[in-house]
Amino acid sequence: MTTTTIPPKLFAWLDPVNNLPEDQLNDLASQTQIKQLPPGAVLFDTTKEDNNLYYVLIGEVELTTKDNDKFIVKAKTEQARHPLGSGPPYKMSAKTITPVKYITVNSNLLDTMLVWAQFADQEPEVVMTEDGIFTVDKAGWLKKMIKSPTFSNLPSANIEQLLDLLEPIKVPAGEIIIRQGDLGDYFYMIEQGCALVTRQTAEEEEEESIELAELSEGTSFGEAALISDKPRNATVSMMSDGILLRLSKSNFITLLTEPNVRWITYERATEKQNNNCVWLDVRLPSEFNKEHITDAINIPVQQLHRRAKDLDKRKSYICYCDNGKRSSAASFILKQHSIEVYVLKEGIDHLSPSLLVAE
Repeated sequence: MTTTTIPPKLFAWLDPVNNLPEDQLNDLASQTQIKQLPPGAVLFDTTKEDNNLYYVLIGEVELTTKDNDKFIVKAKTEQARHPLGSGPPYKMSAKTITPVKYITVNSNLLDTMLVWAQFADQEPEVVMTEDGIFTVDKAGWLKKMIKSPTFSNLPSANIEQLLDLLEPIKVPAGEIIIRQGDLGDYFYMIEQGCALVTRQTAEEEEEESIELAELSEGTSFGEAALISDKPRNATVSMMSDGILLRLSKSNFITLLTEPNVRWITYERATEKQNNNCVWLDVRLPSEFNKEHITDAINIPVQQLHRRAKDLDKRKSYICYCDNGKRSSAASFILKQHSIEVYVLKEGIDHLSPSLLVAE
């Protein structure tokens, strides 16, 4: 199978994709590739597990229902304007008759983008808060947020609530937003300005710290402590004057965390492991060395932001910890890096010791 990038104008003919505004069409096009298959290849069947819409651009495809009824869809016909199928579960199977070029669009992402588009035309509002008078541009927030995997996978029902609950705050240069060791209370996104992430290790003197990253507009932070119920693992301070959007812990868990975590049982995970899927232990190295799942790799959750770029995005990862809390935080972080990730339900505390090995 070979792929090429899709031109945005191609979406203008496909329904319901063509209902998106131009900037979202361009974003979607940048994430979409034209794929090719020879005659006799299976596009999807009733056992396939994904959330894609399939559009045939060139060639002919035979669709077969569960009752074995068959019909053919030809490219560039009225039928081809609409998706061949969406799942899971798929209600029919699709097999190429001729050489075929096609695209897939994630149905969850498209649903979310269509809902976001409904709010994209909102006029800026002027509001008064303790920090002064703000011009609240929710349409502008949306344009930044839709590009982030953190927000793009949200259920459509959560989007309007999120916009209403995000609180803008003004922050001066040098102000510490979150401090290492403190309990987590808010999730943040940078609307204007930039920030610095630092961490102090046990070996360092009090006045020294390691610079981990610089955060720019549209970047979010502060999620790990909220999900894992652990103290903040780093300090974030403003490098410039700016405006942050913050969301309380309870609203963050309800609106962002729960919809973004894909739980998986150990039995189902072992099946996926044979299909380009990797176990990822997000506990500390000392915990990993004591016991872990066979063939797992170890990246502590506090290192994930820095080391996610080294992971192979062609693979899926099954995160685990002792009880699911740290692995849920890891899942949230990896999704920001566009990595497909699952979380082991209930963690390894509920596994038989015979399934674990020591380093």
